[in-house]
Amino acid sequence: MDIIDLRSDFLAHATPAMRAAGNAAEHSHHFGLREDPWQRKLEARVAELLGMQDALVFPTCTMANTTALMLGATPGSCVVTQQGAHVLVSEAGAGAALGGLLMSAVDAPGPMPPIAAWERALGTPGDAQRPPARLCVLENTHNRGGGVALPADYVEAVVAVARNYGTRLHLDGARLFNAACALDVAPAALASGFDTASVSLNKGFGAPIAAVLAGSNASIERALVLRQRLGGGLRPIGPAAAATLAGLTDFSHIAKTHELAQRLAAGLAAVTGLDVDEPPRRTNIVIVRARPPHAAIALCGRFAARGLQALPLESDRIRFVTYRDITATDIDRALDIVGGVMRAG
Repeated sequence: MDIIDLRSDFLAHATPAMRAAGNAAEHSHHFGLREDPWQRKLEARVAELLGMQDALVFPTCTMANTTALMLGATPGSCVVTQQGAHVLVSEAGAGAALGGLLMSAVDAPGPMPPIAAWERALGTPGDAQRPPARLCVLENTHNRGGGVALPADYVEAVVAVARNYGTRLHLDGARLFNAACALDVAPAALASGFDTASVSLNKGFGAPIAAVLAGSNASIERALVLRQRLGGGLRPIGPAAAATLAGLTDFSHIAKTHELAQRLAAGLAAVTGLDVDEPPRRTNIVIVRARPPHAAIALCGRFAARGLQALPLESDRIRFVTYRDITATDIDRALDIVGGVMRAG
């Protein structure tokens, strides 16, 4: 039985061109942590895309985010982000455990809390009992918010609030290229004003280099030390960097994955027993809420038995993610599977 796997976009495969580039790259004998020429070309390319001075490769975006937290805030201080943000709920408490940071969410629901809520969160001064907010983290697109793309004007407003209070900023841009595509803007436009920005390159692109952190020259110099401390040095890296760099020449597949996600959302909306999240700017993520008595884990198990993999997020929420390998035929078959399971009760 052929499996349709919609659990995550990091399941994308490398393209033939990426594989060829990796195979053609000479195996490097460079020993230093930033000596490989393919690595430096990849880092320069990502820095250019994000409008930053420099960048550094990482084995995971979680490690890139953790490094950014440790760069942006001192132990005992507070990090503020959106409710349900990846750094808050999906990174094993790394900011607290490794950085000694108090991780907190804006006191307003959703991926785009009102600017007034950011004012309250970042503008409250610290005192002898309460730590000050030293770092603001914005996730774009917002995974648990249904993959919503945060528009440039909203991002600029949050940046302005943070700057007004002297708060540093980190952009968790794991799916920033999806946001840029959905909004028809350059990725650099959405990263403008941030001190650091992380991007995932395995998500959607199928790249062997999973993530890159970008920032100023000084920030990346410090990030190199923190990455080594966290065990994130990558050697040898030449073929993997060359393959990843080749993947950053074609972004045309991103819009197609958004169209497939919209097709999936429309079909799921017609299935009795499921409620589909409807973000204002959908990208490649579809989240549904299962009505009682259905439970997300049990439903995903039943989907899997028929050939569809989906991810249970919470007790009643299920995530589906489209990526380059997925076709319209796959989406139609996924809808048939979901509909059949739900009709069976």
